[in-house]
Amino acid sequence: RPPGARITRACERCRSRKVRCDGQTPCAGCRPRHFPCIYRSATRPSRERGRKLRNSRSAISAAEDGSPTRLIVPTTTSASAGIRAAARPNTIDITPQRFPNDPVQFKRHRELRAGIGVSNVDTGSFQFYGPSSHFCFIQRMCQRIAQSPNETILTPSDTVPDGVRKWNLERFMFCVNGCQDPTGPRAAYISQELGIGLIDSYFEILHPQIPILNHSEIVDQWRSLWKPPAQQKPDRRNDILFIVLAIGARVTIAAGQQETSLLEGWADHFAAQANPSTAVLEDPSLSSTQLLLLKAMYAYQVMRPNDAYLYLGFAARNAMVLGLNRFQVMDGTNVTVHALKRAFWTVYAHERMNALYAGRPSAFRDEMIDAPYPEDLPLTATTDASTESSDNHHGPTRLCGFIRAMAGIGRVADLVFVKIYSPASVASMAQIALLPAAVAGIDGRLGAVTRDLPLYLQFYDTALPIGSGWQEVQRLTLGSNYYHTQMLTHRPALLFRAFFASLDEAQRRVGHALELEHSIQETLTAATNIINLTHDVYFRRCPRARFDGSSATIMVAAAVTLLYDVLDPTTGAEHAREVFATVERAVECLDQIEHVGPTSGKAVSLDVMRIAKEALRTTTTDVGVNQDFIGTFPWLQ
Repeated sequence: RPPGARITRACERCRSRKVRCDGQTPCAGCRPRHFPCIYRSATRPSRERGRKLRNSRSAISAAEDGSPTRLIVPTTTSASAGIRAAARPNTIDITPQRFPNDPVQFKRHRELRAGIGVSNVDTGSFQFYGPSSHFCFIQRMCQRIAQSPNETILTPSDTVPDGVRKWNLERFMFCVNGCQDPTGPRAAYISQELGIGLIDSYFEILHPQIPILNHSEIVDQWRSLWKPPAQQKPDRRNDILFIVLAIGARVTIAAGQQETSLLEGWADHFAAQANPSTAVLEDPSLSSTQLLLLKAMYAYQVMRPNDAYLYLGFAARNAMVLGLNRFQVMDGTNVTVHALKRAFWTVYAHERMNALYAGRPSAFRDEMIDAPYPEDLPLTATTDASTESSDNHHGPTRLCGFIRAMAGIGRVADLVFVKIYSPASVASMAQIALLPAAVAGIDGRLGAVTRDLPLYLQFYDTALPIGSGWQEVQRLTLGSNYYHTQMLTHRPALLFRAFFASLDEAQRRVGHALELEHSIQETLTAATNIINLTHDVYFRRCPRARFDGSSATIMVAAAVTLLYDVLDPTTGAEHAREVFATVERAVECLDQIEHVGPTSGKAVSLDVMRIAKEALRTTTTDVGVNQDFIGTFPWLQ
């Protein structure tokens, strides 16, 4: 192109930034940062903008007065929708005449966006969990079993919801004994050999999920504690080392109940030594951001979602104070900048998904983020690549397809929270009429995450050969979060159906605007995929992964979602049998987990079985059918 030549078009991002665009697809500004490079159509902009504005205004007006309007949305298939979704028409009725200004329907949609509050009368603590949270869904499950009015979630009569109390969920919310520091000497240490084993366990199970640390540095720091004080580095904090040891103790294979209890005791001890100080929160650095992220990962191990939400929020604000969300700070390709990119996008992904799972807002705003994703590094960029275990230590930091995919799911998770679960999504009947288009758009964005995955991350293909241990851990983590986000996208339809005696009645009342049957099927398929994926990894692909207690929460959420569907009075015996068979696989997985928060995997699986028994008792009163189910699934007795 000759100097000064005029470019006849520019992408939307370059237009908004008022910078020169080269007109390519993608352009030079969007290409290195993996931004979507979108150009306007060839029609005249002013007339097109005017036409779009008039159309959007008429659509809202039509929605308010009840006249029919159709919205054209792209047809994009998700990994679980397959050919069925591809065959679906690409037009969705969003405001048909069957969507009148019905106060009852408006009330029902508002009820679906209500959360629960839980108080600790002993300490005065209070926690709120939104409609997308697991705790809120358990409460709705209990209400349906007890056949309580749906309005009770909006007008609680007790400081602790009955579902939370019945299933003893407070132990996963509030600190035991007011979060008192563990008694005993603070300067207690384990043997150097056992410490190396705990560090290796951390890097085997957790490092693939948050590849932000260097194995050799952590090992050297641990060994330095056995040097004379004069030979140790002055003013060197060991917080990160201690939390690595704590997590390692949680994911280490234990030989018997006595050793399990011993490891849990050391985990609690080292976690207490790694509590962030005021200086860590007031003087942000990369190491303090890493520490906060690691504390959140430990909270996942002990099934404390509130702690994880707080620590991830602190880590997110730390990262933004450091400017890690901006391109001008993260511009570069050296190893140091690469570590910053990995740290930021790892915090971003986990914070976003934790916010959705807790039903609370995220600390990030995508409009203020232009940091590039971490790129894959060549093998020569890592050190000590000749040893046999180097692939487990350096592979997750060198190949960053997992981080990029998790960040993509994190972006979608925020859309799910804002467009599906927020109060603004049901502020009026016109907004409710736009929900199908929002769901279709989210499905498309979520499906796009799977298009560029490397082979070892393609969790939806069970026929792929088994990869390295760290690859299987990443595959399970990515797939579980993908299916969980998909399940939460469509689960409101499952809850909405419960307001009516049958699916047909619910569909007649809502009209053709919401495809209840399709969304319910997507919900159940996603929940089933979570359990099947986890079972395949635990028992075939990577049995070592079953010692990661953080996977229990998503697995329980999937099992309870399937059991909620069985509570439908119109559920057939064959469908119920399929659901109980899938839940049985979830119970088998939970039984394999040694450490799950303040309890064990077997105790959590017993909770799931109790819910399943309640579901069976509520679903049918036919003694013959009950005996048939108990004969097939003895644990239902």
